[in-house]
Amino acid sequence: MAEVINMPRLSDTMEEGTVAKWLKKVGDPVKEGDILAEIETDKATMEFESFHQGTLLYIGVQEGQSAAVDALLAIVGEKG
Repeated sequence: MAEVINMPRLSDTMEEGTVAKWLKKVGDPVKEGDILAEIETDKATMEFESFHQGTLLYIGVQEGQSAAVDALLAIVGEKG
C-alpha cells in the first residue's frame, strides 16, 4: 500500500517549506525513522524523517522548490 507524505508543519507559523536537499532518491528503500529530506522553513532547516517503510516511489517537490503545508511531498510504498 502506498503512503502519501505531505509537507509537514514544522512550526506554528510555517505556511510553506522549501526542500533544501533530498537524502533519498526514487527507488531507494526507506525504513521508519530514515531521514528523507532537509526542509527549510522561515526559521530553520530541519531534517524530515519517514514514518513509513517501503520504497520511495515518487518525489513531488524537487530540491530548491517550495510547497505549501500539506502539499504532496512524496509517496512511499511497495514497488510495482
